[in-house]
Amino acid sequence: MNAPLLEIKRLSKAFGRVIAASNIDLTIDPGVLTSIIGPNGAGKSTLINMLSGSLPVDSGRILFQGADITHLPIHHRVRMGLCRSFQVVNIFPDLTVFDNIQIPVLAVHKRARRLFRPVAREAGVREEVSQVLDRVGLAAEAQTVASALSHGDQRLLEVGIALAVRPRLLFLDEPTAGMNPVERVRVLENIRGLSEEGKTTFVIVEHDMDIVFSLSDRVVVLHHGVIIGDGTTEDIQKSARVREVYLGEEVMT
Repeated sequence: MNAPLLEIKRLSKAFGRVIAASNIDLTIDPGVLTSIIGPNGAGKSTLINMLSGSLPVDSGRILFQGADITHLPIHHRVRMGLCRSFQVVNIFPDLTVFDNIQIPVLAVHKRARRLFRPVAREAGVREEVSQVLDRVGLAAEAQTVASALSHGDQRLLEVGIALAVRPRLLFLDEPTAGMNPVERVRVLENIRGLSEEGKTTFVIVEHDMDIVFSLSDRVVVLHHGVIIGDGTTEDIQKSARVREVYLGEEVMT
């Protein structure tokens, strides 16, 4: 059995009297596409913010690939291979799709000083950028200005930017928010394909149950900062506790 990629031990966070996370214990295994769900105020964003380093913990520990990262800054976590996306699209809108991917690739190769210089001789960099664009299905849009992309393609570009830093673990915060049905299907198929490659393990924070049940290998349910469900989609659909506090009869569809 593979060692856990991420281990969370008794992680807690409160904002005044509001408890956002209460002694959470959780492991994320390599290659398992996991969704974290829960009603508004359940603590989903707080948990992801603590794991990614944008919010300090009150107590508990976070282990990534066996190393304690509880108090490490964001950039150290990124270098170790832990990354995230956000609910709001976070790209460079005035740059081309190719340049959006090139920036993190150059950073990985420690060539950030060459950021705005011609890269005609950087064959390795150009090849790596092209590979990322192929993986997210945007090769044909390489020279398109990012702001001209559809919302769905902008989301895929954001995933590509994250993949360009070679993450082992990638958190996606509502990756299909604001998309039409056609865009949603394309993005979901892309995420599933990327997960099946085995290079990156994905954890998705999502509200759309159709997405959760069609995409996930595992579902974790939060309620008031406590895990009340953890298992396969079938396990969650059958859970009386989850049905009571969150999903209701929606799980029957």
